Amino acid sequence: MRDFVDNAVVVTDGDIIFYYTGFYVDDGFLIVKNDKRYLITDGRYIESARKFANAECYLGSEVSLEDMLSRLQVSSVGLIYGYTSALIYEKIVSLGYCVYDCTLSYNELSAIKTLSQLNSIKRACSICEQAFVKTLPFIKEGVSELEISGELEHNFKKLGANVGFETIVAFGKGSSVPHYQTGSVKLTNNTPILMDFGCRYEGFLSDMTRTFYFGNPTEEFVKVYEAVKGAHLLTAQTVKAGTTCSEADKVARGYLKNFGYDKYFTHSTGHGIGVKIHEYPTLNAKSNTVLENNMVFSIEPGVYLEGNFGVRIEDTFTLENNNCVSLMTNDKELLVL
Repeated sequence: MRDFVDNAVVVTDGDIIFYYTGFYVDDGFLIVKNDKRYLITDGRYIESARKFANAECYLGSEVSLEDMLSRLQVSSVGLIYGYTSALIYEKIVSLGYCVYDCTLSYNELSAIKTLSQLNSIKRACSICEQAFVKTLPFIKEGVSELEISGELEHNFKKLGANVGFETIVAFGKGSSVPHYQTGSVKLTNNTPILMDFGCRYEGFLSDMTRTFYFGNPTEEFVKVYEAVKGAHLLTAQTVKAGTTCSEADKVARGYLKNFGYDKYFTHSTGHGIGVKIHEYPTLNAKSNTVLENNMVFSIEPGVYLEGNFGVRIEDTFTLENNNCVSLMTNDKELLVL
């Protein structure tokens, strides 16, 4: 990371601290200078940090951020602006340091996964699929969205992973809200179900969405589902190393336009996945970022008919040998329970 050579970068976000040290803290400072890492945290973490973190570790009550920056003879400090609070920014400025944004450098570095990181993500994807399959028999008339969410997340843990982010389970018209708040709605017959979920394995995430039908699907639902499936598959087939994010988005959106559904596709076609569930790059119409080998990202076209239902199909993908490869193995045929 270019910014680390002549200056220091201060990180306070727990996920990004994990990215650099292999150890998670939700209260502390990581300083990176000349490829060396210095972690300042409190008594809740220090014993484990000294055992497991890839960093020199210091107790915050004994060594402050100001002390360490002075000791390292730092003249300017890089911050990842999107993951740094205004409070931390103002604190470092008040110490007299020149502050600059190193978000782009971090994004470029973290977007290309190492073999070890890819293996963790692949395992997270495998657990994600297994947990989903194990949850399907639990889905019966009268069960609530929250109960299904709880069963799925329980299966994550039984399979050796943690919950990656807040699970979405949406019945019926709730599925037309892309980031629906899972609640107490109970399942009735002849209802579409949308589930968006992921787990965390060794610090890295998976992301998966499936839309299916409980009962007898309507003709309209099947038509929308097949259009979304076609957009998903065509985008995956089209994306190669060297494709720009906007080109990928254009493929998905263009396919849905053939059916008159493009105006109901209200979010980006995908996003990077790593220690955070939404990372660089973003597959949208405005991004000219070039997709490269060993990037990991979602492809998730969707159609949302307000007050009726929505359909989204999402896998986690990577680029291997210039080709787009899904890290999920199940097919995309419409599932009917």
